[in-house]
Amino acid sequence: MFERLKIAGGSLIAFLALVGLAAWFVAPEAATAAHMQRQVELPIVNQTAPVVVTRITLGDAVVQLGRFVKPAGAPQDPVTPFLGDDDWVQNLTVHLLNRTNQTIVCAFLNFSFPETTDWASRFRAAFRLTLGSIPPSALPKGARPIPHPLTPEPVVFRPGQLVALHLGDYIERIKADVEPTRPLAALTNMEVGLAGFFFGDGTQWNGSYRALDPESHTWRRMDPGYFPGDMSRNYPGQPGWVDDQR
Repeated sequence: MFERLKIAGGSLIAFLALVGLAAWFVAPEAATAAHMQRQVELPIVNQTAPVVVTRITLGDAVVQLGRFVKPAGAPQDPVTPFLGDDDWVQNLTVHLLNRTNQTIVCAFLNFSFPETTDWASRFRAAFRLTLGSIPPSALPKGARPIPHPLTPEPVVFRPGQLVALHLGDYIERIKADVEPTRPLAALTNMEVGLAGFFFGDGTQWNGSYRALDPESHTWRRMDPGYFPGDMSRNYPGQPGWVDDQR
């Protein structure tokens, strides 16, 4: 019996040594197990859009190019999956271009996560980023602008300017809005939405251009062909668009 125990003990030691050796080889892969396929979905914009996302970067790498309406029959710009670790959201940078000849003083952007969607309640976890404040010229007479706590000073997004938004600057707010539903590290898909912009002259865009009627204090939709600037510039394939913007 003692001999059997010796043999069994020797086999156990050999087995544990083998497991340890295997673990040593697996460890490098396990260290990167947090890397998962992620993607960022951008809106497909047309030439009337005042602001476009030119690219999304993860660190120094471009992981998604802007998406634009193409001529009939042309293939659409794809969504390009990439590998990202648990901190993928906070390491993303959103590059925005002001295509207009107007200065933007307030911007609203949405960052939502489709995997958190509850179709029954129509709820989806999202972070609304507000930059700057609505200008006095876009408020009812006598009303005072209320600065947003994240950016109490007016935003100055000049004509033709490129702006880089580092999501790491807002990561605690993003987590507070999203992680009661699911951890960011477990999510693989984020959608970026351009919700609205206010210009220095008080006009706004929220899918269409509008101006405040000073008499009735109501918003009037501007002509569908209106664009504050040259619509043919700063758009892919048009004058003013250069590769390094993407």
